[in-house]
Amino acid sequence: MKLSFKMFMSVVSILPSLAMAGTLPAVCHPEKFGGKGDGLTLNTQAIQKAIDECYQKGGGTVSFGAGRWLSGPLMLKDHITLDIPQGTVLQASNSANDFVAAFIGRPAQAREAFILANRATDVAITGGGTIDGNGQESWWPQALKLRNQVRSGDAAAFTSRYPGIPIANGMPRPWLVEFNNVSRSSLNNIHLTRSPMWNLVIRNSSDIHVNKLLITNPLTSPNTDGIDIVSSRSVFIRGADIHTGDDNIAIKSGVQPQSGEPSKDIFISDSVMREGHGISVGSETANGIGKVSVSHIRFINTENGLRIKSGRDRGNTIGPFFAEDLTMQNVITPLLVTDSYSGQSGAEGKSLIAPIPHADVTATTPKISGVTIKNLKATGAKYAMIFSGLPESSIRDISLQNITISSQKGVQARYAEGRLKSVDLDVASGPVWNKGPGVSFTAMQ
Repeated sequence: MKLSFKMFMSVVSILPSLAMAGTLPAVCHPEKFGGKGDGLTLNTQAIQKAIDECYQKGGGTVSFGAGRWLSGPLMLKDHITLDIPQGTVLQASNSANDFVAAFIGRPAQAREAFILANRATDVAITGGGTIDGNGQESWWPQALKLRNQVRSGDAAAFTSRYPGIPIANGMPRPWLVEFNNVSRSSLNNIHLTRSPMWNLVIRNSSDIHVNKLLITNPLTSPNTDGIDIVSSRSVFIRGADIHTGDDNIAIKSGVQPQSGEPSKDIFISDSVMREGHGISVGSETANGIGKVSVSHIRFINTENGLRIKSGRDRGNTIGPFFAEDLTMQNVITPLLVTDSYSGQSGAEGKSLIAPIPHADVTATTPKISGVTIKNLKATGAKYAMIFSGLPESSIRDISLQNITISSQKGVQARYAEGRLKSVDLDVASGPVWNKGPGVSFTAMQ
């Protein structure tokens, strides 16, 4: 076939733009730098060099071969994808003692997470493989020992060692994966397990997409929150399956006012919450929580279903919160909303209907309003629902629609106002509604 002059000139005109576009994204391999997935070699330098090589080439994929890759803390950079294939394990090792403890009240620092992306854009972790934090061997025993000391009455064992850190935080340890000041990034089809502490931490970040994330930690593992979203916006979680020893998902904005932005525009859908504490908003909400939307979630054997929790020392404006199409099996408390939180969940009756002394409204008084729950069905609950506001800050604008719950005990409520439509509660013993002061729920037309 002859090439016409017009076709020739078209091809010539395209060539400069192709040259300017550069080559395809790089693929970098830790093996090039001596890395081995043999379960014995410490590959920290080899993996980091592969990340750095891709970064220097303008971005690309760090691809792991089959095996178990041991490593110390790693730093992701702009336009880098970690590809961990199914059957491959990237496992944390603290044999060089190069990890440092993380804490929500401190700015991000190097080595506080096994995989840290800090001030980065367009990063991703994918592939179907596993990131193993090795917490059971390296970090949990010490944390459990300290927890037992505190619970036996020796609070000084914690406060003297970690001044300024709330006991409820648990012993500070590294996190597994952290995105801090990150934008336009994702985790897709990855398994997180045996995290030293929190599994996935998203803070001060925006436009983060989490898809098909599996998290498995024993129920006895200390403070192993599944996903923590802190002072972040436009976060989308879909297809998560979480079994862990603390909150399955927690949405926070910090303990100190003006220490961060509100968390807002959080969307969680089509997921399963197994053993754990459920989906929580709070308790660290000092910079506010904006719109949170939860839909099509199954809860199986969690301590709570949906829990909004804050307290006089860590609150701000919280809401609106929308949840619909939820099923709960053997969840102790399907819905718990409290701004009188003091380190107890309320799920075991620690926050019920007794009057609370009035206090002045301050900058950290929580203000919860706009809680809408639709199409919730729960069986095997202990308490149907718990609403525990404050005399100076009642929980307002609660909307409950098409709710069916079977439970041992009924609703426990104080300082709460809302509306009801098609709420069917099957309570084994005691009154269906246990009302303390300041309670007003009316029928919705």
